[in-house]
Amino acid sequence: MLVSDIVRRNADFYCDRDAVVVPGERTISWSQLEERTNRFGRALLSLGLQKGDRVATYAPNCGEYIDFFFACAKTGIIGATTNIRLAHAELISYLNYIEPSAIIVHRDLEKQAFFIKDIPSVKHIIGIGAGHSYNLDFESMLKAEKTNDPGCKIDETDIFQLGATSGTTGVPKGALLTHKNAIAAILNWMLEIPTPSEGTNMQNIPMFFNPGGPSGLHPVLMKGGRSVIFPAFEPGNFLKSIPEYKATNSILVPTMIGMVLSHPDAEKYDLSSLKGIGSGGSPISREMLKRARKVFGDVFYPMFGMAETYSSGMTLRLEDQYTEGTQDQVRRLNSAGKPQMLMQARVVDNDGNNVTKDNESPGELLLKGDSVSSGYFRMPEETKTSRDGEWLKTGDIAVMDNDGYITIVDRKKDVIITGGINVFSRDIEEAVTSHPAVAQAAAIGIPHEKWGEAIHCVVTLEPGMDAKADELISYVSKRVAGYKKPGSIDIVDSLPIGGTGKILKRELREKYWGKKSYGEPV
Repeated sequence: MLVSDIVRRNADFYCDRDAVVVPGERTISWSQLEERTNRFGRALLSLGLQKGDRVATYAPNCGEYIDFFFACAKTGIIGATTNIRLAHAELISYLNYIEPSAIIVHRDLEKQAFFIKDIPSVKHIIGIGAGHSYNLDFESMLKAEKTNDPGCKIDETDIFQLGATSGTTGVPKGALLTHKNAIAAILNWMLEIPTPSEGTNMQNIPMFFNPGGPSGLHPVLMKGGRSVIFPAFEPGNFLKSIPEYKATNSILVPTMIGMVLSHPDAEKYDLSSLKGIGSGGSPISREMLKRARKVFGDVFYPMFGMAETYSSGMTLRLEDQYTEGTQDQVRRLNSAGKPQMLMQARVVDNDGNNVTKDNESPGELLLKGDSVSSGYFRMPEETKTSRDGEWLKTGDIAVMDNDGYITIVDRKKDVIITGGINVFSRDIEEAVTSHPAVAQAAAIGIPHEKWGEAIHCVVTLEPGMDAKADELISYVSKRVAGYKKPGSIDIVDSLPIGGTGKILKRELREKYWGKKSYGEPV
């Protein structure tokens, strides 16, 4: 099956059913979406683009993303969404690496898009929205083309998209994602999260990264549902829109969940239409999950995935989310759950042997499945070092218990080595965030003359709450071993967050280590 078959099939079976809703702007049926994606695919080919060429985006959430995804799927042109939150230097570096022939720019970002002049490969700039000044206009290009299928020969092993890694350790890499990868990931999501056949996806997270783009959208779309697309996330609007559109599904990162739970209208609306909310990007704390279930009901599915797996990987299933029970049952709320139905997982030591399943022996998490990327675009060495045969080396340190539940304890590069002892930052972060005044926490290692690295925490507080650094250090010291106690804590207004919701620890480290001096590659 191809990604493009989703829109073709639904146009046949559900032609008049809504496929895409952009509130206050437009509603597009499945038959209209089939025509729009055919037209845009033809328009790209009319520009001289060929199978294998890249087309990039520089846009906030908008309905045109759906046209873009499916048009690429129908033509063999490779889609490459870009993180609009990156600095211009980072964007230039990434775009020069993937060499797009064209880039689609939203009118709201035209002034910021001056950096495109520094991308020699870009021959065409396509503007979205009324009022932009570009020669090529998205809607005008559609109107100039025929509505029949572009007729390109596409195979399930053809590259459909470059999945940009989150860039938490430097400039993103482009994971090669095929139609086969995409369909396997979509099926994983559908098998793990309840997805009604006439469901409604609330699209709030950015569509320029994988869970916000095809992998998060397509489970609902694949079953003939619709996606309601908002340009940006606003917690009050999200809450209000759930009953308005009878939303069944969404994806929220923990930062967004916290914003919703802190909103004064959090318990005002009827949210009973919701069937499944995927949570990813970063781990969700036990306390936050408890609060979220109280407000939303039993609809949360914490998930682990990455660009290299099309955001599929592991799920903490509903039946495993014990807020009360035995110590082992409650402990599993901290885990990433078990591998999804079409995914296999191992946790291995430095010699490649499976670690003991005691929930204590750490090792690197490896994944294998049809959704796993074959490698990185134009990066043969990085591709080679990220593989152990058929297994993807995730770079995450994890432990596994006797029942197969996997807990991510750290990124390899985030392990703090103090006095020769490995300390996992998540242990500290969980202890700090269990304090009622703390909203978010990031633990990092900073230079120390005696110990090599000392443990330092950077935290944000819940709105209206107050706490002092020494109070938090005292609180944490009662909850972790002495060698894990932070020596210092900074309280800040906000933490640097990447497009996938992950805290950018490299930016925090730079204050103490300088750029790249702590061993993280760009």
